[in-house]
Amino acid sequence: MKTKETVLLAVGANLGNKLQNLRNALREIKSCFDLAGVSHAIETKAVLPKNSPAAWNLPYLNIMAVCKTSRAPIETLSAVKMIEEKLGRDANAPRWSPRIIDIDIALYGKQKINTDRLTIPHPELKNRDFWQFLLEEIGCAIPKEIKLDVNNYKALNHFVLYPQFVGIVNVTPDSFSDGGKFLDPEKAERRVRKLLDDGASIIDIGAQSTRPQYIEVSPSEEISRLSPVLERCGNVDNLSIDSYFDEVVKYVLKNPNVKWINDQNSTLNPETIKLIADRNVKLVVMLRGVNFSWIDERIKYLENLGVKKSNLIVDPGIGFGKSKHENIRLIKNLKSLRQRYGCEILLGASRKSFISAHSNATPKNRDLETIATSCFAADAGVDYLRVHNVKNHMRFFVTKRCLENADLLRPGEFHEINDLL
Repeated sequence: MKTKETVLLAVGANLGNKLQNLRNALREIKSCFDLAGVSHAIETKAVLPKNSPAAWNLPYLNIMAVCKTSRAPIETLSAVKMIEEKLGRDANAPRWSPRIIDIDIALYGKQKINTDRLTIPHPELKNRDFWQFLLEEIGCAIPKEIKLDVNNYKALNHFVLYPQFVGIVNVTPDSFSDGGKFLDPEKAERRVRKLLDDGASIIDIGAQSTRPQYIEVSPSEEISRLSPVLERCGNVDNLSIDSYFDEVVKYVLKNPNVKWINDQNSTLNPETIKLIADRNVKLVVMLRGVNFSWIDERIKYLENLGVKKSNLIVDPGIGFGKSKHENIRLIKNLKSLRQRYGCEILLGASRKSFISAHSNATPKNRDLETIATSCFAADAGVDYLRVHNVKNHMRFFVTKRCLENADLLRPGEFHEINDLL
C-alpha cells in the first residue's frame, strides 16, 4: 500500500454563489482525496495584473483544504483539473479572469517539483499573504525565506462553510420576535440582501405568523405580502417560502428562484407535492408534537409522490406542540434524529420560548442563548440552522473553526521544507 502524503489545496471562487461553489468543491475533493480538514473562508481582493479589465475585479472567497492522498503529484494535479472542469470552470478563459472555482496545489508533503506543468511548492506561495494567513491557521509553519508578516493581515470578511444558515425574513405584522419590521417590501428586500451578505445560504420568507395564538390570514393575503418582495428580489436565487397553503405554494413555484418550500403543517395536497417534486425543490417537513414515527410515515408518503429523499429536510419543530423541557430534550437528541431519518436536518430554535426555561431575556434579546443552542446542534450534525441573526452566528462559528484548526496538522509535518524553497 502506498504511503499517503499530506496535500494542501488552496481553493477560491469569485463568481456566482461563492460559498456554495466552495462547498461543491469540497464535496468533489472529498470524493477524490481523504479530506482531513479545512480552514474557515476569507474574502479577499482579487489578485490581478496591471491594466486588467475592471469587470475582473471581483472579491474572492478562499479556503485551504488539508487532504491525504496516495496519488503522485502529477496525478493529483489531473484530479484537481477534473474537479474544476466538473464544477464549470472555463479552461479557455483568460488566466486572471474571474472563475467559478480555482484549485491550486500549495504544498505536497515535503516534495519539490519544478516542471513545465507543475511547480511545488506553488510559486505564488511567497506572494500571497492570504494563503499564508490560512496556512498558519491550520498549523503549517511557513519557511522563513518566504514568510510574510500576516500578524496584522485583515481579510475583507470571514465565513464558515458549515453549518449552513437559513436567514429568517418575516413579512408579517405579528411575528413573535420581529413582527412588523419587514412588512414593507423595501425593508424586506434590504433584510434579504443583508442576511445573504452575512453568509446565509438560503432566505426563508414567511408571510404568515405561527407564533402562539396567531390569527391565520388567507392565502390571498399571504400572496399579497410575498409578491412585491419576490419581485424586488428577482436576482436572488436561493429563496425558501414558509407556507402551508396549496395556493401560495403553487404561486411561488412559478418563481425559479424559490428553491425550498417550508411546510409547517404538512397539509399540502398530493397535486402540490407532485409539483414540488417536478420542480426539484427541497421540502421541509416539520414534526409537531413528539410522535417521531409520524415522520417515518410522512417521508414514505412524500417519496411515493415523487419527492426525492435527498430533497427532504426534517425540522424537529421546536416550539410546536412540545413543552419547554421536551424541546430541550429533543435538541439533546438531534444526532439520533439524523441517524433515524437519513435526511438533512434543520433546526429552527432561534429566540423561541423554550429558552425561557433557563433565561429571562425577551425574545429579541435571545441571540446569545440561540447561538449556544446552535453550537450544540452543529456538533450533533445538524445541516441547517434557521436563525434571525446570521451575522453573529457567523462570527461565533468562524472563531470556533479557527480554534479547532489550531492543531490540524501534525507537529513538524510541513516544518522542514525550508530547503525546498
